Parts: sequence; structure tokens; C-alpha cells
Amino acid sequence: MVAVETAFRRAREHSVQHMGACERAHLRWGETAVSEIVMSRAATAVSVVPFTQRAEALSGADWVWWWVDSTSAYGMLVQAKRLTMHQSRWCFDFRYRGGAGSQHANLRSTAASLDLIPVYALYLGTGDYRNWEPCPDNHRGRRCPSCVKRSISVMPALLADAAIVNDSATTYERSVALEELWSPSSTRALLIPTLVKQIDPELVDFLLRPQKGARAVARSTIDRVLRVRAGQFSAVSLSDPSMMADGGHDQLGPVFPNPPSDAGFQHVLNPLRHVPPDYVLEIESDEFDADEMASTMPEDVAGVVVVRLPQNG
Repeated sequence: MVAVETAFRRAREHSVQHMGACERAHLRWGETAVSEIVMSRAATAVSVVPFTQRAEALSGADWVWWWVDSTSAYGMLVQAKRLTMHQSRWCFDFRYRGGAGSQHANLRSTAASLDLIPVYALYLGTGDYRNWEPCPDNHRGRRCPSCVKRSISVMPALLADAAIVNDSATTYERSVALEELWSPSSTRALLIPTLVKQIDPELVDFLLRPQKGARAVARSTIDRVLRVRAGQFSAVSLSDPSMMADGGHDQLGPVFPNPPSDAGFQHVLNPLRHVPPDYVLEIESDEFDADEMASTMPEDVAGVVVVRLPQNG
């Protein structure tokens, strides 16, 4: 089986080739086509279970993604959004209203019903499409490797404010390249001293030490939230210790069952669990019925992706 890192790199490369071909032909590349490329290439290393009729009927449908390893799992509900350039302004149609209301509101409510974090998969086009606007990662001008990786990025829906996310700087600050989502962070999370005193020591350790596997995905996500909202956490209430009264942990529940009261922490950390739900285990063991699984999911979910991350992070 192809390595996860290789599969996601190929997914990005083939997506960029498609977007570039469309751009050169003056055609508008679409979210659905890019999503199909990403998942079909990633499927060489991950499990992809489409709910066929829904996936075909729903344009821009949401997908459940689970990142799992031997000790934990992190669940997302993912919706694709393409970048549209209006002169120098970056635009994402986060607030698009369909027949059933706002896609953004529906994404968040569906994610909440499944105990997942709602996120956007951002399709940013080629570097030429973005005019190679500098990324914050030691930008190297045209053909910058970091900029190329960011062509397929992930942003927490909590940070997806179209009035603010309107240029390269805010987009890059609030998102991370898909193929680097599980890379151990080389820096500590941005925590103000007063906030550290209010947080369970196990959570502080999680935020200050490099993480691997599914926990690295959660850490990468909350790092973006902390960076953007650093000045807005001063009034949170104390978080309770993660351990139970007997000194152990609830091995079936969230890794941090009592995060600080601020919605940002709860929003990002609640989907980090010791073990994934049963339907993920059934997919990994290849003992599932896709139609039966679809019947248990909200109607706007088009399928499930399970990514088994390597043990070395």
C-alpha cells in the first residue's frame, strides 16, 4: 500500500495539474472535480467509502474524515471551497445559501450532531493563479515549495469569516496544507500566561509538546485557532483534570473530556477521542454495508474517509 504522505502529495500534484490545465484553457475548475481527484489519489493509502447516490446528487456535499492511529482518533466534517480571485481580493463563498439555508450553518450543525469539527478544504488553484503571493513559511518566490503545498489546504470553520479572510495573509494564517496537517509542530502553541494557569496540566502538555498521528492533526488545528484568537481567551473558566477519580481515563470518550469553557477549545478538542466510533472500525476491518452506514448519517453527508496515520507521526 502506498504511504499516506505519498498519496496526499500525489493528490495535491494531480489536483494542481487539473486546476492549471483549466486555468490555461480559461475554464473554471470546480470543487467537485478537485474533490474527486483528491480522494481518488488518496484512496491508494486511505479508506474512502462514498454513499454513491448522495455523492452523485449533492454538489459540494460534506465528507466525514477520521484521522486515526493506535492511541487516538480525530474526526472532521469537511466541505470544499474554491478560491476565487477578484483582482487582488481573495474570495471564498463560505456563506453560500442553497435551498436548505446557509451551507456554513448546515456544516456546523451537522458536524455538531456527529461530534466532529467542521472544516473547509480550500482549493487555492496554482501559484500563478494566486500571483505567487508570499506564504509565511520562508517564501522562496515563484515555485515556492510551501506555496505549492498550500494549493490544497484545510481551515477550521470557526475561523472562516469571509469579511476577514480576503487575502493571502489571512488565508495562510488560518489554514494549513493538507499534506502537512499531521506533521509534528516545531513550535509551541501560542498560550498567554494567564491562560496556562486555567488549563488542565495534561492539556497544557499537549499544547506545548510536539504531537504525532491523530493528536498532531488536532494540535495543528487548535494552533491556528489559538494564533488567531490569542487575545480572546482571558475569560475562560478553569478546565477540569482529564483523569477520572480513580486516576485513569475514559478510554471510550474524548481525550480531554472537560476542556476550558471557551467555545474555541470545546469546538476543536471534543472530536479528539481515544478510539474512533464503531463505523470507522467497521470500515477499517472491511466489515460494513455502505447503504446501511449511509442510513445512519445526516442526508448531507456524502461519504466517509478514514486515514490511518503512521506510528512515527
